[in-house]
Amino acid sequence: MEPNQILRLQSFLDREELFDLVRRERFARDQRRFDVMRACFHRDAYVRTSWYEGRGGNAYVEATREWMVKTGNSKHWVFPAFARVSGDRATVESSAMIFNRARLEGVEVDFHVFCRFFSRAVREDGNWKLLTFHVLFERDVLKPVDPAAQLSVDGVLLDTLRPSYKFLAYIQRQRGVFVDPDLLGDDRPEMLDGFHAEEERWLTDGR
Repeated sequence: MEPNQILRLQSFLDREELFDLVRRERFARDQRRFDVMRACFHRDAYVRTSWYEGRGGNAYVEATREWMVKTGNSKHWVFPAFARVSGDRATVESSAMIFNRARLEGVEVDFHVFCRFFSRAVREDGNWKLLTFHVLFERDVLKPVDPAAQLSVDGVLLDTLRPSYKFLAYIQRQRGVFVDPDLLGDDRPEMLDGFHAEEERWLTDGR
């Protein structure tokens, strides 16, 4: 096999392993396979979502277990799209949807979050592990499960929330969780540009 063919094959294998990693982590989370979920994260992983920020893969998995007891089980669809590899470092970004069902002022509602998941990954002992996990928010929607139900929301409060995740922040507030107003989202492109520049530096320079 020619050297360039070997490189292409290795690139393909790395990309497929990374795509499998991000799909497996969210599937394991949704199915409460916390052993599988834990194995996807590096021990020093940094995670930032709408309800959690912290370091340590085990800590995040245990926090997720407790969160799901309190709030029920949201579901995720993940579509890995873009991976870049530099030796034993990589970044991977995936289009995603988060599905939630909740009760708001006595009305059962569905709210869907359109977003992207972005992670650094490192190869350790021959296996890729997630070193970071970020959510890049795009937009979200909220509607009653019963189309005939009358849904009452606080329009004044909604107007104060970020358009890329306003219904998510609204629901979380009903749960007693105040979502950081400065999360990464498409409505603040300059913040996203800075984030991606930092990830590029880490990928190419390791810092």
